[in-house]
Amino acid sequence: MSPIRSVAVLGGGISGLSTAYYLARALPNDVPITIYESSKRLGGYIQSTQLALPGVEGTSGDGYVLFEHGPRTLRVSKRVSSVNTFDLIRRLNLIDELIVVPKRSAAAKNRYIFYDGKVNMIPYSVASILKFYFSQPLFRGMLPEVLCEPFRRNRPKAVVEANDESIGSFMRRRFGPRITERLISGAIHGIYAGDINQLSIKSILEYLWKREKTWGSVVPLWKRREARGSKESENPYAERHNEHLNELLEHNQEFMDSLKDASIVSFRHGMQSLVNRLREEILSSGHVTIRYVDPVRHLENVVDGITVTSAKGVRTYSHVFSALPSLKLAELTEPPLAECLRKIPSVSVNVVNLFFRKPRLLPVTGFGYLLPNAVPREDNPERALGVVFDSDAVSQDHGEGDIPGNLQDSVDGTKLTVMLGGHWWNHNKPVKEHDEAIALAKQLISRQIGVNESPALTQATFQESCIPQYVVGHHANLRAIHKAVLAQFNGKLILTGASFLGVSVNDCIYYARVAVEDAVDHSGKGISGLESKALYDY
Repeated sequence: MSPIRSVAVLGGGISGLSTAYYLARALPNDVPITIYESSKRLGGYIQSTQLALPGVEGTSGDGYVLFEHGPRTLRVSKRVSSVNTFDLIRRLNLIDELIVVPKRSAAAKNRYIFYDGKVNMIPYSVASILKFYFSQPLFRGMLPEVLCEPFRRNRPKAVVEANDESIGSFMRRRFGPRITERLISGAIHGIYAGDINQLSIKSILEYLWKREKTWGSVVPLWKRREARGSKESENPYAERHNEHLNELLEHNQEFMDSLKDASIVSFRHGMQSLVNRLREEILSSGHVTIRYVDPVRHLENVVDGITVTSAKGVRTYSHVFSALPSLKLAELTEPPLAECLRKIPSVSVNVVNLFFRKPRLLPVTGFGYLLPNAVPREDNPERALGVVFDSDAVSQDHGEGDIPGNLQDSVDGTKLTVMLGGHWWNHNKPVKEHDEAIALAKQLISRQIGVNESPALTQATFQESCIPQYVVGHHANLRAIHKAVLAQFNGKLILTGASFLGVSVNDCIYYARVAVEDAVDHSGKGISGLESKALYDY
């Protein structure tokens, strides 16, 4: 009999729900599972809102528009985390709800960077590289940086000794300032809303860090030295991930084959569909309880488990899975674990949704554009990170070039999402007020892409501390957290969630699964949840 006798899951976001789902499948029905959620709803930063649009000409009633206030799509790839998510979608009977955006569509191919006062398209094929290099100001002077990269000096001693480096430092050292400030910083804004001069190359772009160490170059025209130090084969979880991938591909072969030409997917009723179906599934198991509006105040290691003190009571569980942000978990624990957890900061983003009745207002079609560090302050006083063309991004376009309409709305129109803040607010007061955020978003799109219409629907959502920042030293800190949580809680507290191993929805779901499997396979003993990264160096 497993020593896992009862479980508390802290947090009802996508990581907590995924953890509860895999626990409900793995544990006997007589093992109670309790989810603690501090708010009135589940899903965390995944939130879809359907708003009525009254008075739509030519219709018999009101129309509706769907706004996403957090993640809006899932990337399709052959990575184990991606295939695992689609396995979950199949098991939840959500396949018929999917909106599939093909690789050949404008939304997949057309992605932009704002630079030199205009949106510049990013090359989507080898043939397009030369075309855009000579026609787009964004790429001026970049070719020599790429051609010189294989000849640049090896990793300097200071970086070797630190065993980590910021993305900005790494990219400037390997390529130069143009690629770094114009391209890389923009890409990082779109994923982490973070500062490339603070974020870790080792933890975020692990394959580039390993490639330089192994090949002496990021663009390996030839092998400058034999591999030394940690290799992927030395990762004790590498074989495990490959086994997972092969098993998942075998069980989902037909489904994944149908997605072979897909770039991204979403759901007809928004990403909230995934949250709602997970909730239904875990409750149907019969041994999961959800405690809404019951924030956890403290965790205490006791002989027979962990005592959870929450706003509504005190209960003891044999094991606790925390899917809370690291800074929140730090408030519930003691040093040295709390001190390590506080070393993982986060940034806030104000997500501004705008819908215009007039279709095709935009000067270009595609997924949207990002604003890199190279954009001067006078061109981005709003401190924006990027703009998503929602009416294009999840559309009925099948590659012919025109985008006839959005599949999540009952009416045609132009729908945008403007993302404000992120690391720009590390040293400036964040914009939390609803009307101010909307005014800034309207000001931005008027100046940058010429959208001057008045929106019919608006919504601004301040997502506080929503994206963890894997700063330089993150991997070393993970190893310290791993040791501290085992020492202080004896393997009864297991960590998962975006603060540690990956910020994407795919990563959150997959590493929740790995943590549950580890806990069950090890009979609940000696697990931190961070083993897939913390047990090896590279």
